[in-house]
Amino acid sequence: MEYFELAENLVFGSQPGRKDMESLANKGIKTLVNLRFADEEEPELPPEAERKAAQELGMNFVHIPVSAENMNDALSGEIHETIREARKDGPVYVH
Repeated sequence: MEYFELAENLVFGSQPGRKDMESLANKGIKTLVNLRFADEEEPELPPEAERKAAQELGMNFVHIPVSAENMNDALSGEIHETIREARKDGPVYVH
């Protein structure tokens, strides 16, 4: 899994697998924000499985599917607000 810290409490990276999520939880990540569609590249953990794993690991989970076709000002604002609010609780991992 590749990732980079964009700002304080804000990390962007690739789709995490279960072991990656365990590592993220151990590093203090409090919220996972998944911007991928459920059928995108057949991830190891589809959104509902990722949600369950995140909850088991004590992390919050938000799924906001984004593509070039559905991106608009309202969706952009929703993503921004979701990340802003989540960062108040601690580090956020966005993928």
